[in-house]
Amino acid sequence: MSPSGTLLRAAAQAAVLAAALAAGCGQVNYTSPERYERGLVVCLSGAGGMMGECDRIREGLDSGGVDRAIEIFDWSRGEVFADQVSVEGNRRIAANLARHVEAYAQGHPGRPVHLVGISAGTGLIVWALEALQDGFQVDGAVILASSLDTRYDLSKSLARVRDRIWSFSSVADTVLSLGVTWAGTVDRGGGLAGGLVGFSPPDGAPDEAKTLYRDKLAQVPWWPGDVILGHLGDHLGATNPTFVRVRIAPLVLGKEPPKNGPPAAPKAQPGAAAPKPPALPGGNTQPPALPGARRFFGWLVRPSATAGEAASSAAPPATGRRPRPDRTPSAPPAIDESVFFSETGRLP
Repeated sequence: MSPSGTLLRAAAQAAVLAAALAAGCGQVNYTSPERYERGLVVCLSGAGGMMGECDRIREGLDSGGVDRAIEIFDWSRGEVFADQVSVEGNRRIAANLARHVEAYAQGHPGRPVHLVGISAGTGLIVWALEALQDGFQVDGAVILASSLDTRYDLSKSLARVRDRIWSFSSVADTVLSLGVTWAGTVDRGGGLAGGLVGFSPPDGAPDEAKTLYRDKLAQVPWWPGDVILGHLGDHLGATNPTFVRVRIAPLVLGKEPPKNGPPAAPKAQPGAAAPKPPALPGGNTQPPALPGARRFFGWLVRPSATAGEAASSAAPPATGRRPRPDRTPSAPPAIDESVFFSETGRLP
């Protein structure tokens, strides 16, 4: 090979190596030993596990400051319908997840543990919490667009979290409103999905269960303002990395996320004086009276009377009603018809 060819080949190899190194530098090792020393987050996909939702969740958590180990728990069989309806098989897989969490807690005592999942994966999160042995808890769980039945009893899983279970729902989720309504919820409950309309205690739930729902279940419905974070109300919208960074990462870090809806007006402090209206030119706080307003607008605009007007106004009748105006029609003006005949060509 000629010297020039050798140089070209070496340059091409160097370019390929540089590109590979650049790609490698851009990747994040979510399961490095250093991250496990700071805590653990386990992500679960929805049925089928083929939409990359866990990759987006990891990206959003990492960019939101979650520097802990972020695992993907691969539970799916690769078939959407089979994952959605295999209750007993899913419960066995959830038990394996519970053993995994227990092993980490034993090897890393005091480190925070969170579970994050979407759709059918939320069912496995709840069942894994139920399967934890006595003495084990996780710090919290985040369930997105859950396909569990809205009346599924969450009380046992709520008792297994130190903080709360955060449930993100959306009434605009057509996968839950149409697909899951047709195929059935992941627990085969037969009702609407909790990720569509939220969760409620089952009928006849004891007071202890209702207390757990009140204290440890935080429900976050979608609102149109989430669009700016990339969540359009759809089934996978809550896995958008921007949404995860702003709404979910603070929960894993133990912080309160921004509230949904427009900012509320500041509450008045007890005993505080009412705010004064802004001063107008001349130091007045009231707009000037409009003398002609009553003439043009009648009863629609009634400017406040001045002190002189109030003193000179007549007292109202004993009945408390205003006197009725005289509506008697006046006679038409008289017309001198002779003027019309005084000029040629002018007719009355």
